[in-house]
Amino acid sequence: MDRLLDRRICLGITGFSGSGKTTMITSLIHQLRYYPDAALTALPPALQDRLLGVELSPLRDLPLFPYQEGANALDRETWPSATRQESGCLLEIKYRARSHFIPGKKPGVGRLFLEIHDYPGEWLLDLPLLEMSYLDWCQQNRQLSSSLLEDPFVQKLQTLNPLEPVDDFTLNALWQQQLDFLKRCQQQGMSLIQPGRLLHIAPDSPESAFPFIPLPTLLEPSDEEKANAPDNALYRICEKNYQHYLNQWVKPFYKNTFQRVDRQLVLIDVLRSLNQGQEALDNLRLSLTQVLQSFEYGSNSLIRRLIQPRVDRIVFAASKIDQVLPDQHEQVRSLTASLVRESQRQATFNEVDIRCEAIASVRSTSYTDHQGQKVLKGNTEDGPGLLMHPPLPEKYPDSDYWKNSKSWQLRRLLPPGGLDLHNGSRLPHIRLDSVLNDLLGDKFL
Repeated sequence: MDRLLDRRICLGITGFSGSGKTTMITSLIHQLRYYPDAALTALPPALQDRLLGVELSPLRDLPLFPYQEGANALDRETWPSATRQESGCLLEIKYRARSHFIPGKKPGVGRLFLEIHDYPGEWLLDLPLLEMSYLDWCQQNRQLSSSLLEDPFVQKLQTLNPLEPVDDFTLNALWQQQLDFLKRCQQQGMSLIQPGRLLHIAPDSPESAFPFIPLPTLLEPSDEEKANAPDNALYRICEKNYQHYLNQWVKPFYKNTFQRVDRQLVLIDVLRSLNQGQEALDNLRLSLTQVLQSFEYGSNSLIRRLIQPRVDRIVFAASKIDQVLPDQHEQVRSLTASLVRESQRQATFNEVDIRCEAIASVRSTSYTDHQGQKVLKGNTEDGPGLLMHPPLPEKYPDSDYWKNSKSWQLRRLLPPGGLDLHNGSRLPHIRLDSVLNDLLGDKFL
């Protein structure tokens, strides 16, 4: 009934590994729970003193999102642990309504139930596989691996005959080599890493019982040759296990999580990819384009809200904007819009409301003068330091930008000192209140 009356909303907070998703959820919960002391001037019900209370509770059969652990970590000047399993929470937000749906009746207390789901960002990367056959996936891997030809696993794949029989020992050894290869790809700044779930699985995980690998040489045999291959041929086993992976893990995740989302926040670590170079940024754009095709875009009618919700508003947010001087924030926001333009075009066609922002869930820097120029200062893993960067592009970089761009060091920041979140102290941020208003503002009527 709450969903039907538009009092219950499922918020999807999405981002690839390293985009700051767990920190974002921790900060969002803290800002709302301790709204009297939070800086939420862009959220009208907070500015108008209409928020009355926020309660945190578990969400159905999911483990409770580890908010308290994340807050404790920030108090210790460390970042919350990365997500390794699915969790969730339900926020019941009480507020003083501005009007009553019955004319002339005095406004009362409204309630908004906000569902938040958290899951490893790597799981996102597998959603595009639902639209790919095993052969399609092999072909994509062949194209993406063209810049990694020196990698020993890529070289090994080129030697495999997909039509020859394979034993379990050999396939399991190749599977392990693939797991190591995927981790190397992540370390090199690649975003489109598939299967993404494999980046953090345990050696005895259920997924390992059904090993498969991409076979770039599968494109060479004819259809007749593949049809006549024995049942224990390498490609037949890999194709079967690939489909099992989709059916057992990817499809349930899509159905149980993605198809429930009403509003979507997509966090993008634009600065990291930009800093790592053209190949990393191109790979991020491809990853976003593929993943965002998986969302159900469009307006939520009265019946659709109850039967099958559809994303009707999306905020794309460049995260960790505290690594950039304030006068460059707008450039980063414009670059983010450029990065997701193809996905925006599809969403706009289906009447979804699109916003772009540049935020920091936790602000870890301030700025000062150094040798006549503005610079950032903050605590890094190497101790207190100054951070500088060149002018940043406001649109997707062309070849001239990469040719003339200066290298710069993107240092890993630590949370600010002196926090006391355990006792409800203020958690500094940059424009998180604007994102909250974009996502939820119209619900506080």
